[in-house]
Amino acid sequence: MKFSVLLSDIKEPINSVTSIAGSSLNKDDITKNIYFEVKDNKLILKANNYNIEMQSCVSLQNVESEGVITVNANKIKDTLSNLDPSSLVDFYFNENKNTLEIKTSKVSYELRTQSAVNFPTFDRDCVVQTIKLKQKQLKSIIDSSLFCVITEDFRDYLKGIRFEFNGKNLDIYTSDGHRLTMLRTSVEQEQTVASGIFGAIIPKQGAAQLASIIKEDSEAEVELTFSKNNVFTSCNGYVLASKLINCSYPDIRKAIPDNIQTEYLLPKAELTNLIRQVSVLASKRVNGVTFNFSNGRLDLRAENSEHELSCATLEDPGISDVTEIALNGSYVVDVLKIIKSEKVRLCFTNPASSVLIKPETDELEEGITGAFVISRVVV
Repeated sequence: MKFSVLLSDIKEPINSVTSIAGSSLNKDDITKNIYFEVKDNKLILKANNYNIEMQSCVSLQNVESEGVITVNANKIKDTLSNLDPSSLVDFYFNENKNTLEIKTSKVSYELRTQSAVNFPTFDRDCVVQTIKLKQKQLKSIIDSSLFCVITEDFRDYLKGIRFEFNGKNLDIYTSDGHRLTMLRTSVEQEQTVASGIFGAIIPKQGAAQLASIIKEDSEAEVELTFSKNNVFTSCNGYVLASKLINCSYPDIRKAIPDNIQTEYLLPKAELTNLIRQVSVLASKRVNGVTFNFSNGRLDLRAENSEHELSCATLEDPGISDVTEIALNGSYVVDVLKIIKSEKVRLCFTNPASSVLIKPETDELEEGITGAFVISRVVV
């Protein structure tokens, strides 16, 4: 293998691919490496951590010989990060020394390589469903739901984003057991679903990597291809595969408050600032802030184990019914960050065991509706 390339042409693909390389304590684990292959005047870069695989392909002009190797992901990333992006970089695999030689006009490096024979790959087994969306739709969906996915819990279904598709509408659910995100968007052309409703859970890391390769302002279409165990997509020069979380998913709709009896429309920016200010003295364990609605005002209160107290008031003539509930202040602020409208709706059943938070018009982004549920805490 021997080729030359401008560093600016490969730096971003290498950084993206190396971001998912494995982190095993075993120094010889091949997933700590990235796969380098030069073939047909293209450089194929690939990383695999057994749960996610990402691949990028870069066109080359100056290829003297082809070949395939693997090299430590962190080392090659660090090696290239300090070089001038405008540098012409020579890569040469020295078979006698089993090293990858990297040279510019001023510096040179030799990195130990490992055979690519045992590098893992994802098999594309039988496709069970495809979902086509605009890139900006999918980007907004992930960014608006990933914040309440957890990774450390015995309940596997909480560790990812739940996709439910009926051929026309795509429903998204995420939860950490204390809060819940519910989003919906429609597809432009109705798509076939084999058995009524298709459901799959994409793990948090896989969804985050998917969000990293799609463009938030792009009208271009992206296709998610689901098999029984994996999801695949090809987008903006990257090919991504992620394992799915294969477990049953509860009927999440039962956690959505129905029979709403009280609703308040409040200014989002002012509410966000007051919650942040009051939360300074909240108990660190639950970050509890008490919301007391009555007589044209919302009183916010927080205290801690040292009996320190913080209070704030938001005047609003639309508040008439008396409602009191304690909520995790950080959770509420997280939701308010997602909502783009200037006002938000806080909806309660009676007695108030949770709050349903919505944008003023139900719409988060163009074509995407959303609502969020946060359970009360004991303070």
